[in-house]
Amino acid sequence: MNLAALKFSAVGDIAASLPVLRALTYSPTIITSPMGKALLEDEFENFLVLSNKKAFSLIQLIVSIRKNHFDWLIDLQNNDRSKLITYLASARIANHDHVSFNQSITNILYDIAKKTNLTQALDYTFQPKEKSYIVLNCGSSPKWISKRLPFQKWQDISSLLYEKYKLPFILTGDHMEKAYIEEVAKNIIGEKEIVAGKTTLLELKHILTHAFLTISTDSAPMHISAAQKTPTIGLFGPTNWMRSAPFGPWSTVVYDHQFYKNGIPPQKSSSIIDNYFDTIDISHALTKLQKYIGE
Repeated sequence: MNLAALKFSAVGDIAASLPVLRALTYSPTIITSPMGKALLEDEFENFLVLSNKKAFSLIQLIVSIRKNHFDWLIDLQNNDRSKLITYLASARIANHDHVSFNQSITNILYDIAKKTNLTQALDYTFQPKEKSYIVLNCGSSPKWISKRLPFQKWQDISSLLYEKYKLPFILTGDHMEKAYIEEVAKNIIGEKEIVAGKTTLLELKHILTHAFLTISTDSAPMHISAAQKTPTIGLFGPTNWMRSAPFGPWSTVVYDHQFYKNGIPPQKSSSIIDNYFDTIDISHALTKLQKYIGE
């Protein structure tokens, strides 16, 4: 069976699709962006890459897809470009039609893939992680300053974690957020290393894979960490913690119960800076993940 799966962006969404791609009974060709290939090339062999968004590149990609004579195209992207590609590709299509969006992104994508009848169950097996280090993914992207926690909040989080685990911290984030992350580091006790802007995607994936625990804003590293079965706590403010929840029972989310008193997440992400994190607390999340991280 000749399968292909389309997923171009964003990196966090591509990472959230990893458990779904792994659940396919035949290894798919991944139709993706250069960033997608950079994240997935350690796990999959065959790629068709849309190098840019120009019409000529799109036409080249469609021609390549038609030459491959795929039996199934699994559209995990759901935008106008992916719909055009699948429409012109002469293959059976699995897409977002008749899929419930009232669930996490990984489950949405899994429901799409299941339309092929070529999936196994999602892999929920878990192996405890070594007590190596804790990743604090403090950034998200320069476009999403609204997702940044106040410095004092990172100090509170790191103090709680250091008291419980006495592990070093690795701080990750976008290279354009280094100034913010360096300021965060000044407020953190214990041993720490800043790797923001110093890693490739595969190097970041390796760091997250071998972490004991990841604490992260709603971002690509959060989804990569969860997909790699690292216990993960997602810190949510201006984005939807139900739809963007990290994968697996070893992952959970926290939000400020004072800011969201009704417990209902925002339906649309907001770039407006507000007091989303003033009383956010990870202690209950640590208790919830006790099975995966111990005392």
